[in-house]
Amino acid sequence: MATATEHLTSKDVLTDLRLFLQGVNRERQVSNQALTKSALYLLQTLPVARHAVFEYLCNVFEEAVQIQMKQLQFHEFNQDDLGESSNALDSIIQDACGVLFNFIKTNPAAWAPIISSWSLELLGHLSGKYSTHRGVPHSGSLNELLQLWMTCKPTKSLIEVATECFAAMVKGAPEVCVDSLLEASVKYSPHFDWVVAHIGSCFPTTIITRVLMSGLKDYYQHGGKPGEGHMSSDDKMPKMASAVGILGHLASKHGQDIRNALMKLFEASLTAESEMIRKTTIPFLLKLASLSPMLLNILTTDLINALTPEVLNQLNTILSQWKNTSHQEYESFLLLVVHLVIQSDIGAYQVLQFFLQAAIPIGTEAKVIHEDIQDTCSFLIDQLLREVQSAVYHRQNNGMVEVPFLASLTPKVKELTRMLLQSDGMISLWLMKLLSYVALYSGEECTSEILVCIISEATNFRQLSRCLDLQSTVEVKLGDVLPCTIHRLVDMLNTQQMDNVKQLLGNLLCLVQWESTSHVAKEYRSLYQYCIHQQWESFLPLLSNSDTKIAITMLKIINIVKLPKVLSSPVTLTLCSSLSELFFRILEIEDSKTAFEMVTVCKQCMKQLINSSYVQTTILRFFIEALFTKEISVLFGGKIDPSSLASEKDTYTKLKEENMKHGLSLTLPRSHSSVFHAGVIGKGLKPRTHVQVLKQPQVVRNKQCLVELLAACSVTAQGPEEVHTPMETDNMFPVRKRRSTLSAELCRMVGSLITELATPDVLYNNRFWPEEDSIRITVERDLFVWKIFEDNQVLWDVFDLYSSSPLAMCRCSPVLKSITASLMNFFESCRQKQASHSPRQMEACCKLVRCLSKSRLLPTPLKFISELFPLVTSYEAYLLLVEMWKYIKENPPTEDPEEVNKRVCEPRHTVCVRSILHKDIHRMGHIYSRFFHETMPPSENKMDD
Repeated sequence: MATATEHLTSKDVLTDLRLFLQGVNRERQVSNQALTKSALYLLQTLPVARHAVFEYLCNVFEEAVQIQMKQLQFHEFNQDDLGESSNALDSIIQDACGVLFNFIKTNPAAWAPIISSWSLELLGHLSGKYSTHRGVPHSGSLNELLQLWMTCKPTKSLIEVATECFAAMVKGAPEVCVDSLLEASVKYSPHFDWVVAHIGSCFPTTIITRVLMSGLKDYYQHGGKPGEGHMSSDDKMPKMASAVGILGHLASKHGQDIRNALMKLFEASLTAESEMIRKTTIPFLLKLASLSPMLLNILTTDLINALTPEVLNQLNTILSQWKNTSHQEYESFLLLVVHLVIQSDIGAYQVLQFFLQAAIPIGTEAKVIHEDIQDTCSFLIDQLLREVQSAVYHRQNNGMVEVPFLASLTPKVKELTRMLLQSDGMISLWLMKLLSYVALYSGEECTSEILVCIISEATNFRQLSRCLDLQSTVEVKLGDVLPCTIHRLVDMLNTQQMDNVKQLLGNLLCLVQWESTSHVAKEYRSLYQYCIHQQWESFLPLLSNSDTKIAITMLKIINIVKLPKVLSSPVTLTLCSSLSELFFRILEIEDSKTAFEMVTVCKQCMKQLINSSYVQTTILRFFIEALFTKEISVLFGGKIDPSSLASEKDTYTKLKEENMKHGLSLTLPRSHSSVFHAGVIGKGLKPRTHVQVLKQPQVVRNKQCLVELLAACSVTAQGPEEVHTPMETDNMFPVRKRRSTLSAELCRMVGSLITELATPDVLYNNRFWPEEDSIRITVERDLFVWKIFEDNQVLWDVFDLYSSSPLAMCRCSPVLKSITASLMNFFESCRQKQASHSPRQMEACCKLVRCLSKSRLLPTPLKFISELFPLVTSYEAYLLLVEMWKYIKENPPTEDPEEVNKRVCEPRHTVCVRSILHKDIHRMGHIYSRFFHETMPPSENKMDD
C-alpha cells in the first residue's frame, strides 16, 4: 500500500484529510470503508495524524467487539449468521492490521513501541469494559477467558499485532515492551491477565527475565533500598504486584524458566558490580515471595539448596552494612523471613534443616560458617518457634488460624522424631518444642505417630523420656492421644509393619515399669498401663512370636498391667495355648539362668489366670496333652528313633516301585510272590537306635520347671499359700516350694485325662483290677501303655506330683493296672537272676509302688516293698507285684478319702513279703522292722521276777 501511494500529491493528502475529519465529526455521510481507507492513508503519509487515526481505529475495534458480545449473548456463534456490519468491520480490521504489520516489518524501531503501547492499551480497555458482560467468564478463569478473547476476531487481531511488536523489540529494546506490558497490567488487572498470559507464553524467557529486572528497578526506586531506615509498602510499588501476576500466569507452563531466572538473578547479585543489584536483590526476592505462594515455594526449595556455607558468608558480607546502619530495619527483614517460612507449605522440612545446620554446624562447616550467621539462624529459629506457638494456641482457642509450615511438616514427623532422638543440646530443645507444636496443630493421629516412632526407635531411657515429655505437653489439649498411640502400636504389630518389635516392646516394658514405681506418673499423666490393659487382647498374638524374647517381654508387660478378672472362653483358650507353647519353647534354652527367669514370668502370669476352676482345667489340659507328643517329650528326656523319621511318602514310593516290577508276573498261591506283592509288614529284626537330644542336667531342669508349674496351676484357690517341701534337684538349682493343697476337681480331671491319652481304648478303663490271670488277655494293651511311659519318663514325675491325691490315682487306675501287668509279665519270664539287672523295669516298679503308697491305696507294710526290688530276684519281684495286685483287686481304688484312711493290710497279703525277708535275712535284716513289728511275750520282757 505504501508503494501505491508514493506518487500521490499533497493535494490528495489534503483531500483525504478533509474527508477523514468530516467523516469523524459527522459533518458528512462517509462509509466506514472509505473513512478507514482515508485514515490508513493519513497514517502512512501524515505522521502527525497518527493519534487521531489510532483513536478512530479504537472506535472501530470497540464497535466490532460490541457486535461480537451481542452475538455471544444470543448464542450466535456460526460464521454464516454474521450480519453485513460484522463482515464490513472484519474487512476494515483486516486492512488496518495489514498496514500495522507492514509498519512493524519495515521500520520496527520507530513503529513497534508506538503500536505496542496502543494495542496493549486498547486490549486493556476492551477487557475491562466487557468484563461484566453476560457470557464473559470471571477473571479468575484464565483459560476460559483466554479462549473467549482468542475466538473474538477484533481482539485476536490486536493480540497478534502486539505479539508482532514484541517479536520486533525483544532483541533490541526488551525493557520498553516489558514496561508497557507492566503498565497496562497495573492499570487493567486482573482483566488484562489473559493478554499477559498469551504474550508471556510466546516469549517466556525474555518476559520472565525483564519482568524481574523491571520489578527490581521499581522496588529500588520506590523505597526498597536497604539501610535507609524504612521498608517499602505495596502501594508505592505498583509494578511489583503486576510482576507477581505475570509470573503467576506463566508458572503453570514455564515454572522451570521462572526457577532458572530467579536463581540467575540471585547468583548475579552475589558478584554484581552494581550496588543496587547487590544490596536489593535479596529483599526484592523476599518481597516477591511474600506476594506469591508460587514464588515462595521456589525460594524455599531452590534457593535453600543454593545457600552453601560460602554463599552464606558472601551474604553476610553484603548485609552486614545494612545491619550496622539500621538494626531495627534489619530485624524487620528477619521477621519477614520468619513470616515467609511460616507461610511456606512446600520445602518447609528443607528450610528447617538448613536453619538447624547453620545455627549449630557440625564438623568442617563449624569452621566455615561465620559466627554472625550462626547467631542469625539461632535468632530465626527462636522467632519461628515463638510465632508458631502463638499461632498454634490461637488456633486451639478459635479454630481459624492456618499454619502452612506446620501442615508441611506433618508428613515429615518421623524424620523429625529421628532427628530429635539423635540430637542433644539446643537442637534437641528446638525440635522438642517444634514437634509438640506440630502435634497440637495436627491432632491425635499425628501425635500418636510421633510417640510410636519414639517408642519403637529409642535406644536408651534418655531418648525414651522424650516420649514422656511430649505426652505431658500435648495431653492438656489432646486427652485421647495415649489410647490412640497404643491402638496404632497394636495395628502395626499385628500387621507386621515393624522390624524392631523387640526394641519397641522393651521400651513399652520400660515405660510401664517406670509408671508402676513412679508416683508422679500416676498423678499427672495418663498411664500406659491403663491403655494397654484396655487393649491387652490385641497383644496376645505376640505371645506366639517365633522370637522367645519378644514373647517373654510381652508377657512381662501383661504381668504388670494385670489381666482382667473375668475372661471370655475364646480369650482363655488363646491365652492358655500361647502360654503352654511359650513354656515349652523356653525349655529348649540351654542357659539355665535365663530359662528359670522366663519360667518365673510364665508362672506370674498363670497365677493371675488360676482364679477359676475352668481356667485351671484348660491350662492343665494344654500342658498334659503336650507331654504325649514326640516334640515335647524330647525336652524331658524322650529319645528319638532316627529310623522313624523316614517319611511315609518314601515308603509308599518304594513299595509301588517294587510292585510295578512284578506287575506282569504270575502270582502263585503260598509262594513268596503273593507275600511280596502284598507288601512287607514291619521292619523285621533290624536294630533300632535311640538318640537323646538334650543333656541330662537340662532334662532335670525341665522336669523341675514343669512340676512346679503344674503344682502352681493345680492348687485350690482357697488353700494355704505354700509349705516347705523340697524337691529332688541338682545342687545348681535352688530349692523350690510346692503347693500342698491340690484341687480335688483338678485331680480328677488330670487323672481322667492321663487315662484318656495313655490308653488305646475304653474297653478296660474301669477302676477295678481283675484276676491276675486276666493280664494274658490284655498284653497288647498293657504294652501300649508301658511304651508310652517308657518313652515319656516325665509322666512319672506328673504321677508323683498328683499321687498324694487318691482322687487322681483312682482315675488313673487303668493306667496303673496296665503298667503293673506289663511288669508282671516281664519279671515272670525274665532270664536275669536279679531284678536290679533290669534297671528300667526295676525303677518303674519303685515309682509305681511309690505312687500307690503316697495315695494311700497301698497300706503298711505293702507300701514299703519298693525298698525290696533292688535286693530281690526277678521272680521274687514278680511275686511281690502279684501280692500288690491281689490286695488292690480286693481293695479297689476309691475316691472316698475316709475309706482309704481306714484300710489296713491283712496278714494274708504279707505272707510272700515275710517269706522273702526270711529267705535273705542276712541281706535284708536291717529293713525287716519297717515291715513287721515283732513283740515278745510278757514273761520274757521281765529282767527279774
